[in-house]
Amino acid sequence: MLMFIRKLEVDYRKVRHSADVVKMFPFSSAKKRMSALVRVSENEGMLFTKGASEIITDLCAQYMAQDGSVLPLDENMKKDIFSNITEMAGAGLRTIGIAFSEVSNLDEVKQLEDAPSKDMTVIFLGIVGIRDPPRKEVPDAVRRCQKAGITVRMITGDNILTAKSIAKEIGIYTNGIAIEGPDFRKQSPEEQKETLKTMQVMARCSPQDKLTMVRRLKEMGEVVAVTGDGTNDAPALKEADVGLSMGITGTPVAQEASDIVIMDDNFSSIVKSVLWGRSVYDNIRRFLQFQLTVNVCALVLCLMGAITGFGTPLRPIHLLWVNLIMDTLAALALATELPTPDMLDRKPYGRGDLLINGHMWRNLLIQAVYQIFFCLGILYGSPHPLNFQDCILPGQYSVTSKDNCITIHGDGTGHDATESYRNTIIYNAFVWAQLFNEFNARKIYNELNPFEGVMTNTIFLSVVFISSILQFLTVQFIPKAFHTVPLDGDDWAVCLILGFVSIPLGIIGRFLPPVNLNLM
Repeated sequence: MLMFIRKLEVDYRKVRHSADVVKMFPFSSAKKRMSALVRVSENEGMLFTKGASEIITDLCAQYMAQDGSVLPLDENMKKDIFSNITEMAGAGLRTIGIAFSEVSNLDEVKQLEDAPSKDMTVIFLGIVGIRDPPRKEVPDAVRRCQKAGITVRMITGDNILTAKSIAKEIGIYTNGIAIEGPDFRKQSPEEQKETLKTMQVMARCSPQDKLTMVRRLKEMGEVVAVTGDGTNDAPALKEADVGLSMGITGTPVAQEASDIVIMDDNFSSIVKSVLWGRSVYDNIRRFLQFQLTVNVCALVLCLMGAITGFGTPLRPIHLLWVNLIMDTLAALALATELPTPDMLDRKPYGRGDLLINGHMWRNLLIQAVYQIFFCLGILYGSPHPLNFQDCILPGQYSVTSKDNCITIHGDGTGHDATESYRNTIIYNAFVWAQLFNEFNARKIYNELNPFEGVMTNTIFLSVVFISSILQFLTVQFIPKAFHTVPLDGDDWAVCLILGFVSIPLGIIGRFLPPVNLNLM
């Protein structure tokens, strides 16, 4: 409107500075209008009002003709005005009605809480159509939200024709229904729920309508996110599961009531927040899938060894080291997976969805059973599988124990009778299985390629590399501190092969159906 005045070669700043504004009646979302009381003489003035065009028109009893004369506003003239409003709104213009009232007693009007009052004669001046084109990126952002399973609804105070035109332009209004706030307000709670199933646009909406809609959607089991910028939006922002306020145009009250502040006031930023939200949630699931595999295997292995009299093959220092790798380094590796565009190709998680779903149970049980199997196999099957070399070698001693030839190095290490060698292999193979399984843990559904995108995550690669080097050092160069003995090349190959099998096993497991959690 200010730009329009400037085109008429009028400096609105001079007009504004010269006006003696006695009182401002601020915009009310309930009444859809605002007014300014301006002094003309000592106790006389003018009340200028603007707001929703049809509401301003209904307030008026007279109108100003083109020649400046004031005439009665009859029904035929009102129909002509409403016809123009409909035409402009249908073209996507936001229509604003402008009117004024002559005030003979400034002090009396100044005491009013709202103006114009019912006993004042309001004179209709005209309608202004404002085009507020959506940003170029909005239609694509709406489409991406819909593809991600998010139902996007437009809730606005605009005329319903304007709202429908804009909503259709950006892809929100397709095959659903559009409704006005007063009509929605008249419905019963059950009727409102039925309406919301297909509603895509709500026009002439009040803050209370917005709050009611949020409550009804939550009662229907939906996860609700709401955007808002005004103080009156605060209740709806607070009530929603996720409240998003505007960082530029938003009021401090709205920002305080919201969960997320969109700094650039851009709808496409909501898509980014959805993408990052899903990424963080998936990263938590990745770590849980990985960590539970480690815990289940370690628990069963130590328990079975103790019950069957073989003792726990994993010593406390081994478990501490495993926890350091798995809790700290693995958490760092799996928590730094970046979001990928395909995260928007699936439906959002429901309010009642389990954190550990059927796919995750399938993946972790397959790995845990495999790791338990080979660890117990080494525990119960040694020393036979570990005798890869001849007993009599230069510089070594040889002993015979229960008809089994066991080689012992000169310093007492090697395939000895104290089971240190066997336990070292179990510990080493167990850790390498976890390191290889980290690649599997990057995928929590039916993705067949565990290495997809791994080269973009330098933190993950660094963690795996550092963990591998440290594991080699704990076995070969720090045996006393970790209660291990150095392994020969053949046994290192066995440990690495047993660990690597976790990857093809994880790929094969993706072809199996997820665990039915209803049976658990």
